[in-house]
Amino acid sequence: MDRENTNQGVHAGSQDEAAHWFARLLDADCPPEERAAFERWRHADPKHAVAYRELEILWKRSAEAVKDPAILAAANRALRREPETHAPRRWLFPALAAGLAILVAAVALPRWLSTSSDPVGTAYMTTAGQQRTQQLADGSSVLLDTDSEVVVRYSSRTRRVDLLRGRAQFSVQGNHAWPFVVHAGSGTVTAVGTQFQVRLDDGATDVALLKGKLAIATQSANSSEQSASLIGGQGLSFDQSGNITPVRAIDMQQAQAWTQGKLFVHDWRLPQLLSEMNRYSYTKVEIADPSLQNIHISGVFRTGDQQTLLQMLQQGWSIRAKRVGDKQIVLSR
Repeated sequence: MDRENTNQGVHAGSQDEAAHWFARLLDADCPPEERAAFERWRHADPKHAVAYRELEILWKRSAEAVKDPAILAAANRALRREPETHAPRRWLFPALAAGLAILVAAVALPRWLSTSSDPVGTAYMTTAGQQRTQQLADGSSVLLDTDSEVVVRYSSRTRRVDLLRGRAQFSVQGNHAWPFVVHAGSGTVTAVGTQFQVRLDDGATDVALLKGKLAIATQSANSSEQSASLIGGQGLSFDQSGNITPVRAIDMQQAQAWTQGKLFVHDWRLPQLLSEMNRYSYTKVEIADPSLQNIHISGVFRTGDQQTLLQMLQQGWSIRAKRVGDKQIVLSR
């Protein structure tokens, strides 16, 4: 299931679309409906968010290039060569500013990319119900949960991993001069020598630190930044807008349960339990009777043992489980 690909192979289409949106949003007169359309695009696929964040990082680093007189002069010369238009005057200054910014980036980014572009990446993934441990070149390892995917890119500067979907546990070999950075959602998680978990779930990114220390940084669409740090036994979350929740204590037994193929459930509502169990199976269990929504359950469950869960529900709550298709089971009274 391993496959190698380049940066472009991972999300070439996403990068092109990200470049389009980035240029469009530079215009101060970009209407609210287009900004809303951008947010829908970014949240529609984790690869979109990754591609856009990469572009934001490049743009931020290229800002230093504006201080270079040669680059600024080249951008101004390029602007002067553009043909005149008869657009309304109110568009002139926003268009000029956006055009100058784009041209500066066009000149500056290739210079940066030529010396610091990410190397070829290797993608590792799992299907529904599968878990996989992947040893990395430096002695670190990644444990992938069900239906998950990462892309690993090591260079002389950094050890980079992109979590595209699902959940992973990282056991990292320490090296202060060679940081290990996980990109997920709108943020990054930086480790030296530690063990931690990262999960993408409905637009949110959850981080749980089992041991060691972590640094978390996020960036929003308007380039505002937030940061936080964790020590062993702590966790936090951040959303697609870059907002970080307060640091919280984590349940270590529950955090490590999935790595052993288990779910430790304490007073979960039935929809929450089904949602988690469904991640490990192609057959999805759904609730047909709304009165079942408020059933609370505690116990220990095997992540791949859907049949035992159904038997327990039928015996304990007089619930009927009916298969209505090859990949669907519905629950009712």
